[in-house]
Amino acid sequence: MLAAVRSLLFAAMLSERGRRRRAQRLLDERLRFERLLADLGATFGRVHPRDVGPQIEAALGKTLDLVAVDRVALTEMSGDGRLVLFTYRRGRSGIPTPPATTADSYPWSIERLRRGDSVVFVRLADLPADAAIDRASFLTVGTRSLAAVPLVAGGAVVGALRFATTTREREWPPDFVAQLHVLAEIFGNALARRQADAALRESEERFRALADETPVSMWATDARGQLTFLNREALRFTGRPLARALGHGWVELLYPADRAACLAAYQDAASAGRKFRIEYRLRRADQQYRWVMAAGAPRRAADGTLLGYVGSLTDVTDLREAQQALLEGTALRSAIFGSLHGRVAAIATTGDIIAVNEAWTAAVKEFGADPGKAAVGANYLDVCRKALDDATARRALDAIEDALAGRTEHASLEYPCHGPGEERWFEMVVEPLRRPEGGAIVSHIDVTARRRVESEARAQRDALAHALRLTTLGELVASLAHELSQPLTAIITSARAGQRIVRGPDAGFAELDETFDDIANDGKRAVAVIRRLRALFRKDAAERKPIQVNEVVREVVALLGNDAMRRRVAIDLALAESLPPVAGDWIQLQQVVLNLLVNAMDAMVAVDTPRTVTIATALPEPTMIELTVRDRGLGVDASQLGAMFDAFVTTKPEGLGMGLPISRSIVLAHGGRIWATPNPDRGLTLHVTLRCDGAP
Repeated sequence: MLAAVRSLLFAAMLSERGRRRRAQRLLDERLRFERLLADLGATFGRVHPRDVGPQIEAALGKTLDLVAVDRVALTEMSGDGRLVLFTYRRGRSGIPTPPATTADSYPWSIERLRRGDSVVFVRLADLPADAAIDRASFLTVGTRSLAAVPLVAGGAVVGALRFATTTREREWPPDFVAQLHVLAEIFGNALARRQADAALRESEERFRALADETPVSMWATDARGQLTFLNREALRFTGRPLARALGHGWVELLYPADRAACLAAYQDAASAGRKFRIEYRLRRADQQYRWVMAAGAPRRAADGTLLGYVGSLTDVTDLREAQQALLEGTALRSAIFGSLHGRVAAIATTGDIIAVNEAWTAAVKEFGADPGKAAVGANYLDVCRKALDDATARRALDAIEDALAGRTEHASLEYPCHGPGEERWFEMVVEPLRRPEGGAIVSHIDVTARRRVESEARAQRDALAHALRLTTLGELVASLAHELSQPLTAIITSARAGQRIVRGPDAGFAELDETFDDIANDGKRAVAVIRRLRALFRKDAAERKPIQVNEVVREVVALLGNDAMRRRVAIDLALAESLPPVAGDWIQLQQVVLNLLVNAMDAMVAVDTPRTVTIATALPEPTMIELTVRDRGLGVDASQLGAMFDAFVTTKPEGLGMGLPISRSIVLAHGGRIWATPNPDRGLTLHVTLRCDGAP
């Protein structure tokens, strides 16, 4: 019994001694680790950011020797957060180092670390059930115990500091985990400094590369005002090597008379820490002094301390000379503006009148308008807005606003003006001002004389076209007489037949009724012929209204039907269905078709059979109708195609040479086009295009 008690006491003493030894070892380890933390804090406080990496490697080696672990590593996450990179790691001899892995292998651990929590376990069985994936991954790389704390750099968790054992299990006292947090903080601050330094160096390199590529001279100074940087363009301008230009070397290039004022202006701006713009003369590489403008902005540290200036140098010699020339030319431009033809005003983007010529002022007085509403300072747009009930004023306002907004480069409109005496016509032209401030030039030009000439020319053209119609009808008189004689003869015959029926012994009302129907129908035929003739003989003013081109063609073909039979000419129609109407004058378009059809039949006088004229209509575009008249005549040389539409040019011995010129004039007045093309086999095709009603 006594022996058993002695054995138990001996075992307890041994256990207590082991516990004390472990506690002493942990205490010694803790003290050594604290001294290491102090040394590392001092070391990383003075190390250059570019030497952070080697220092971290060395620090990890010291901790491995100091702490009873098998592996120590600093891991970082890749930019996309998917890859766990062992940036820095150390391990005992014979202990394999784990390779880089994906975040999917340790989802539970990484989630805790991202929240700022530690991951600590003595044995794998300590991990919770939701860390099953992590447990399998730790088992794969041989980790038995682990203490990992988050690594923070720049205020964000970027990785972890990991201590692990692979040969045995290890306890992780709370004070040791706290020391790991301190070590991770030291490493995180060092990494943040390195990142900031790298970002700064990258920014400076980017600035230097960009500055060297820009065509503008760039420079930078330190807080003392000494030049620390010149880009390639600045060195080219001064013609000096960089070594001679840095510091205060640039002062030697200043024009002597400008030197004191330039340096004083720079010192004044630097003492206040504000931006500046200084103009002075600087000697260029060719030894000429050029006016330059130096613009600088302060560079400051994070705490607001002035680090120096960065800025640009611009050669403004040409600009100063141009400004001087501009001042000298003001009087000349004023004289030119005053002598401009018409009533001219310059307006700002707001519509305010900024300049007028003498003709503008005189016109305001002539028409009895309020001078204050159209003088310099008045708003011309307001004048137009107050007259919006007038269609011309609305169009003028739209044109001016489009020019001021940059939506058009040129706008014009013509309008009548009922001033003292006779009616006068003016053309308003609006063009934007080519200057940064914008604006527009508005001019009103008297075009009354031109309108009169155009009106007289239009009247003469209409009179000539009417004469041509009479001439054409004179040529067709035989056919027209034949066409009229048929219904008139039928009327006479029917009337006599009716008399015989009435006078006969067996007068029948049914036969008499049929006779009267024949007389009425023949009379309608005669009336239709006379109506077509009267339409062509009329000399009315042009009237624009929606017209069906196919109906015009059919009426002309009906009018020339007998003449075509007499000439043994077949007229084929190939008219497109459902054509939209065109806006025009019926008689004028009828004359165009008549001229083209008569010319086509005349072109085949000397041609043996077959004599065929094909008239076709089509819609090549949604807004355009095309009419073609194709003959099988002898045609003309290609060199004569363009001259066919000139006045008094004809291939017919008895012709006047006015049919096609008048047709072209009518087509152009309708906004269309007319031209001729040779047929592949024989003859010509005349083409006419007309815009549909309502098309722009």
